[in-house]
Amino acid sequence: MLVTAALSVLVAAMLLLVQTAYATSNYAISNSEYSFVDSSGMTNIVGIFKNIGDTSISVTLGLDIVDKDGQKSVLQEIPYGRVISPAKDAPFKFKVPAGSSPVGAPYVIDLKEIGQPYYDMLVFDYSNMAVGEEKMLVGTVRNNGPFEFRNISVFASVHDEKMHHLDTVRSNVIEILLPGQIAEFSATPDPTVKSQVYYYSCAGFDLDEPISTLDAGDGTFIPFNFQAVAKVSSLKYNSTNDAIEFGITHYNPKGGTASLKVPQIFENQTLTVTVDGELYDNTTVSVDGRTVHLDFFVPPGDHEVQIQGVRTIPEFPFVVLALAAVMTAVIAFARLKAAFKIS
Repeated sequence: MLVTAALSVLVAAMLLLVQTAYATSNYAISNSEYSFVDSSGMTNIVGIFKNIGDTSISVTLGLDIVDKDGQKSVLQEIPYGRVISPAKDAPFKFKVPAGSSPVGAPYVIDLKEIGQPYYDMLVFDYSNMAVGEEKMLVGTVRNNGPFEFRNISVFASVHDEKMHHLDTVRSNVIEILLPGQIAEFSATPDPTVKSQVYYYSCAGFDLDEPISTLDAGDGTFIPFNFQAVAKVSSLKYNSTNDAIEFGITHYNPKGGTASLKVPQIFENQTLTVTVDGELYDNTTVSVDGRTVHLDFFVPPGDHEVQIQGVRTIPEFPFVVLALAAVMTAVIAFARLKAAFKIS
């Protein structure tokens, strides 16, 4: 990633500007003191939502507006990152209709904790500096993980030479990125502010939660469900001892829980855990005839974990395909419900 030391200083300084820390210790909102009216007559209000807690969250923001007749209403927007991991930022943008005016600053309407791990397996290569006559953000992303990622988009805040937060952009959507595959992305600022654009900051990405399967070789695979408020890296299957291996860092400085579910292949199947090469007994294993369910505590800091006793499935049966489709539908409906307040 091509980020200069000078830009890092600028970004750090920018995050301190106009930042409003609310009563909760879980987040802060940095509201830009600049706005612009686009070609359609809409006033664009931009800012940054920062997760300063120790759990991943999803959030819906609100902005009070009033029209020319004095009628009040509330605009709702989701930051460009649907799930925001601890210590991560997500920019946002409100578009106030022509003839209406904002009242006050953006605020949180709804906030939910999410137990979704952050899979540190996408490698981005880009420059923070605006590129070409269109002042674009351009780069590539490589999938270093063992499974595919879907509907990836890159977002960022847009700044001028004086660090003013001008706009918020989102790239084209990469519909599918297979293991080992590289794809290009680009994002373009609003034409109204294009001439002022100098650099980008707070770049991050949004994607669908992956339906996780590990390729075990020879036409076999392992479907699994993993839940933890943690960063997970170097995930793979070790066929020598039927083990899932990965690096993990829990976002809670005191450590926290993690949960793994894999198919139950035979009656007395169990799982054992080693952490940094040592047998680990701070675990609970249960079976229900279909699934082996493992709960374990992740100690503070960075660790290498190996979970032994996982069994492969020899082929991709129709029932697993159906289950994957159902999981996708449930995830999509949950996100739709959060976004539009479906009751």
